[in-house]
Amino acid sequence: MAHLTEADVMSAALRAHGYPAYLYEDGGFTALAVPLNPTVREGDVPDHPHVLIASGERADRLIAEHDEPWSASLFKGGHAFVDVLFAGDPAHSISEDARRCAAAVVDYAASYFAGRAPDPVPGSAQRLLDALRRAGVAGFYDAEEGVVIAHPSHVPQERALTKPHVLLQVFTASDGWPDGFSAVAWTPDDAVGLREVATVFETHGVPGPQAVDRGAQSVAEWFAEPRPTAGAELMRALAEHGITPAVRDTAFAVPLTPELPTARGRSIGHLVIADRAGSTGHVPAAHRGWIVSRHDSAGEPVGHPIFGAPAARGWPDCSTDSAHVAAFVADFIAALRLPRSAE
Repeated sequence: MAHLTEADVMSAALRAHGYPAYLYEDGGFTALAVPLNPTVREGDVPDHPHVLIASGERADRLIAEHDEPWSASLFKGGHAFVDVLFAGDPAHSISEDARRCAAAVVDYAASYFAGRAPDPVPGSAQRLLDALRRAGVAGFYDAEEGVVIAHPSHVPQERALTKPHVLLQVFTASDGWPDGFSAVAWTPDDAVGLREVATVFETHGVPGPQAVDRGAQSVAEWFAEPRPTAGAELMRALAEHGITPAVRDTAFAVPLTPELPTARGRSIGHLVIADRAGSTGHVPAAHRGWIVSRHDSAGEPVGHPIFGAPAARGWPDCSTDSAHVAAFVADFIAALRLPRSAE
């Protein structure tokens, strides 16, 4: 039988496992209601553990109108929402996505009735886990704490908290929407149990794919040995121009040679290079953009920053940004070294 609607495709995928699917409607929302126990009758589904499967807010459109991946939400008896069991991938076809969704539902049902169903993972946490896996980092969801725990892939999960690890926590705004997430590194400490080491990555607002992937990549770089830093990237870029900056706590200072001409009797001072992230020791994936300011001999800033990409959402490539700022600093110093006759 030819598949004409989204529901036809998903129903076929479920039938392959011996599961029924019943059309569910609530206002303008439509979905397929699937009981975890396939023997439950259609009218009794809301009173038993079940799953609602939809594409966005619909499940009854023509196949040609299918424009969002499938998702499956778990409900307990009484139609009380529990969590998201499956979130599809827009890269897959409607049929492949349906096959994966049906398999996830059936696998969960088998575990549920065997008494070993895992705690459902919230959709936002699952996105982080998927991104960590793509970045080559192991991780798991701690349902009790509501956080994702990332650890090096060579460390077994049961020993993750006894070794350096990273906690990823999704923030929630007052209206209930996701409001960014943080990745904070921790290490075991005999004196206090666990000691916070550093914030590896942090973002605010609803995290899009770029933010999630950048966060995961930041965690991967944090676990790398040796660990790369944005500051080291900048030092290498400056060295290519023969420039060695003075290292400060959260910035670099490039002295402007004392014999250079002065302006109005004031020392030329130095340039300060800082990162929008507020540090130089962060990993390259967490880089937010270099800013250059001119300071006088007393350390006071002179005017506004003289270099810096616009403070827009996103994360510039650290290597490229470092090369750009190093070239700018070299050109700035070269311009000051013009012969006096050219002033």
